[in-house]
Amino acid sequence: MLKSDALIDLYCIDVGSTSTITDWPGPLYFVSPEQTDAQDVQYVNINGDIVTYTQKIVSAGGFEITGSNKLPQPKLTFTNVDGSMFAMNRAYDDLLGFRVIRIRTFRRFLRSIGGTNNPGYNANAHYTPEQWYVNRKMEESVVGCVYELASVFDVEGIRFPKRRMYSNYCPFAYKGPECQYDGNETSCPKTLEGCKERFGANADLRYGGFPTASNT
Repeated sequence: MLKSDALIDLYCIDVGSTSTITDWPGPLYFVSPEQTDAQDVQYVNINGDIVTYTQKIVSAGGFEITGSNKLPQPKLTFTNVDGSMFAMNRAYDDLLGFRVIRIRTFRRFLRSIGGTNNPGYNANAHYTPEQWYVNRKMEESVVGCVYELASVFDVEGIRFPKRRMYSNYCPFAYKGPECQYDGNETSCPKTLEGCKERFGANADLRYGGFPTASNT
């Protein structure tokens, strides 16, 4: 039986914000049954919406940041005994460039476990959501598929275009984890000037565009 202080890793796989894929059925939400006593759970996603995380054997490692000045490249392994990962790899180019979100919380804060509501539910009691991108598929077999992830800040060795380079357009989700704006403005024109108006002209801007790029 799960202890109340058991740490739960919740995963979401989705297309990137600039993807042109139109037939993706996601986002897909997973949790390893080893962490939940083989039960689905409900908790918030990165947008704060309550979603169901279904059981799928998943293991991960390498998220830790070391003192080597090199960003981590975690490895994420999904079970493939049902062939579902085969199908996704074939349909979506090995998931290259797909976004992987990891949310970590404790069992006592989940909204529900196996359909039973949790009295200690707390939508805000989780670590800061982590966002990664599939850099490459490392291994594929009937047992499982292994993917190497890259940080949004790590472009070393990544084949372009993984994200289109717009000079005056920000692809980040407004008030999302990359944007981090928490003011009163309810919308944003997604431009560099709009970013300056919200954060301040001399602030450390959270702008996702590339002002020196030649395209618009």
